[in-house]
Amino acid sequence: MSNRSESWNSSFDAYAAARRRVAWALVVLVLVVAVGAAGYWYIGWLQSPGLWRLRDCVYMTVITITTVGYGEILDFQAIHGGREWTQLLLVFGVAADLYVVSTITSFFVESDFVNIRRWRKLERRMHDISNHYIVCGIGRTGIHVVNELVAVGHDVVAVDGDEAVLEELRERGILTVHGDATDDDVLDRAGLRRAKGVVATLDDDKTNMFVVVSARQTNPKLRIVVKALSPSAAEKLRRAGADAVVTPNFIGGMRIASELLRPHVVRFLDEMLRDKDARLRIEEATITAAGSLADKTLRAANLRESAGVLVLAVRSADGGVNYVPPSDLELRVGQTLIAIGRPDEIAALRRLAGA
Repeated sequence: MSNRSESWNSSFDAYAAARRRVAWALVVLVLVVAVGAAGYWYIGWLQSPGLWRLRDCVYMTVITITTVGYGEILDFQAIHGGREWTQLLLVFGVAADLYVVSTITSFFVESDFVNIRRWRKLERRMHDISNHYIVCGIGRTGIHVVNELVAVGHDVVAVDGDEAVLEELRERGILTVHGDATDDDVLDRAGLRRAKGVVATLDDDKTNMFVVVSARQTNPKLRIVVKALSPSAAEKLRRAGADAVVTPNFIGGMRIASELLRPHVVRFLDEMLRDKDARLRIEEATITAAGSLADKTLRAANLRESAGVLVLAVRSADGGVNYVPPSDLELRVGQTLIAIGRPDEIAALRRLAGA
């Protein structure tokens, strides 16, 4: 485990120890109040049974050990031992006060309280998260996957063996799991059974293969996208269960060629992805029976007005694609709409589609 991970565990141990000290300090304070009140009650009882009510004895004890100076509410004029008990209680009470204050102060200072609270909040989110995406390997490729998923409003859990990288993501409020992505327990902690998809962007094809196999066996409904470093590994990864395989070298080569042949198109796509204000994205929504689009034409659906999106293509259930679909195209259950719009507009489209 890395030094950062050891430091984190050390902080958590310090937090737990500080909590125990605070608990004991509060126990001491309660005991002082209880003994003090019992002492006053007993002194009054020796004079006359029932002379002082217990709640008055508790109140007298509290104002004594806190040194607020409200004066005596119990009549000590004719009672032997009352003031002597107050003096004794004052000494031990002030000592108890100082002990409690110093213990609570050390709890906030020594236990890395702020970081631990943040960690606990993330742990609660991790326990409740579902329909999220798990990104395995936060390297040169994985970090961009995480950034894009977060930018369009999806929940993400990042899995990596580098604690320093994960700490930077936690600072941004992103859920993380430290460990080996090929370990079933690590993926289980990332909520694999409740996840919507898995991305494997580790720097080794064999390691990515292990992630694909493990994820597919655990959750057959997952969509799995994996990075392949060599073209020869792509088909093997598909056979292992990956829904899509991306080869960075191939994509990079296509991008370079596109910069030469169609620079304005490339610039448009770049600006669309990088514009933090507009946040336009090309997304998809599958039409289901639960939505309101089935058996309507594109003209009747009027998605430009009802959702704010522009439909670029419609993919049929058998895989055929209708590019720049005509307005009289009838929408059917199982078709997938490919549209451009902002995240909120895409969300509106998916609601209409019942996706």
